[in-house]
Amino acid sequence: MPTKAEKERRKKLHRELAQKEQEKFLNNLPIDKDIILELFDFLDSELGERDCNHDYQLTGEFLKSKNIVNEKIFDWFREQGGYCDCEILFNIEERFKK
Repeated sequence: MPTKAEKERRKKLHRELAQKEQEKFLNNLPIDKDIILELFDFLDSELGERDCNHDYQLTGEFLKSKNIVNEKIFDWFREQGGYCDCEILFNIEERFKK
């Protein structure tokens, strides 16, 4: 059984690793973090009033309104588990709250 000091050391290592992973995640965003945060707010509002079509219809509308046309953004969403508008909220937004 690990000692109290060993448990604390492991917790510290875990926190440091999680911090590095979070920094890497944020450094590899396909567009500005603030725009992604705006997207989350937009999707939250829109999906509160209408159903997800299980595509990127709303995300596409938002990005177009910001004059962002880059198909690689959708590749990034899929890599993060965001395969449609609602999954962007469910699977990606939480990564910004760490």
